Amino acid sequence: MSIPDPDVSLVMPVWQVPQPWLHEAVSSALAEDACAIEVVVVDDGNDDPVADRLREVADERLRVVRIAHAGQGPALDAGIAAARGRYLRFVDADDVVVPHSTSRLLSLADGRLDVIAYGTTVVCDEELNPVRTIASSIAGDATVPCLLGRFDVRHVAMLFPRGVVERAGTWSAGFRVSGDWDFVLRALEHATVLGDGEPAVLYRRHRRSMTGAADVETGERDRERVIDRFLERNPHQRGTSLERRARAALFLDRALAYAAVGETRRALDRLRRAAPLAPGRTARAAVRVVNLQARRALGRRRGATA
Repeated sequence: MSIPDPDVSLVMPVWQVPQPWLHEAVSSALAEDACAIEVVVVDDGNDDPVADRLREVADERLRVVRIAHAGQGPALDAGIAAARGRYLRFVDADDVVVPHSTSRLLSLADGRLDVIAYGTTVVCDEELNPVRTIASSIAGDATVPCLLGRFDVRHVAMLFPRGVVERAGTWSAGFRVSGDWDFVLRALEHATVLGDGEPAVLYRRHRRSMTGAADVETGERDRERVIDRFLERNPHQRGTSLERRARAALFLDRALAYAAVGETRRALDRLRRAAPLAPGRTARAAVRVVNLQARRALGRRRGATA
C-alpha cells in the first residue's frame, strides 16, 4: 500500500550540529499532527552518519538523504529533489519549529499555489530563551521590500508552494551568508506573500552564528551579489531609482554593521558612498553610527574600570 504524498515536506540540512539540538529540531518538526507532513533530513556528508544519530526516532514520516559534503545550497537542493509535498518548508537543524506552525501556515495559504505564507521568527539564546522577534506585516508583492532589506522574514518561517520553488530555481552555491536571501528574493518574483504575525520558529543564536568584522565584509559581498543577480534577471531596472535605493540600502546596512563591530573607518566610508544616493537616510544612519560608537566607547571605559 503506497503512502499518499504529504501536504508539506520539511527539508532540514544537517552539518555538524550537536546531537541534542538535532534531536530537538527533528522532534519539533515531527510534532505536527494537524496536516500530513514528511521531514526530509539531508546529511551533508557528516563524519557521523545522521541516519545513525536518528536511529531512535521511529516515525515513518522521517527520511534521511545522505550526500557528499557540499554546503547548505546543494543540501537543500537534494532535499527538494527528494521531497514529495505540495508545499515545502526549510528548517535549520539547530532551530525549533513552533508547534502546529506548519499546519497554521498551510491553512493561511488556503490551497493557493502562488502565495507564500509566513510567520514570525523568535530569536533565542542557546537555551531557547527569547531575545527578540523578527516580524513583518507586508502582504502582496514583497519583491521590492525584500531587495531593499525591508522584508523581515527568515526563510525558515515561510511555507513555499512547490511550483514557486521550482520556478525560483536551485539554491545558489557560492554564498556564505546570503544564500537564503537570494533564494527568497527569486521566489518572491513568482508569488505574493501573506503573514499571520504568529511565531513559526525559534531561531537559536549561538557562538557559531555571532558576527565579526570578517562576517560583515562577507555579508557585504554577498548582498552586492544578490543585487547584481536581481538586475541580471530584471535588466530594465538598471540605472533606475530602484537600483539606487538598493545600493544605498546596502551601504547603509553595512555602515551600521561595521560600526557595531568597531570598524569606524569602514562605517564612515559606507556612509560616504550612500550619501549621494539617499541623503536623508544617510543622515539618519550617521546618527545611529555615532550612537553605536559612543556605546562601544562607554563599554570599553566601564570594562577598563571594572
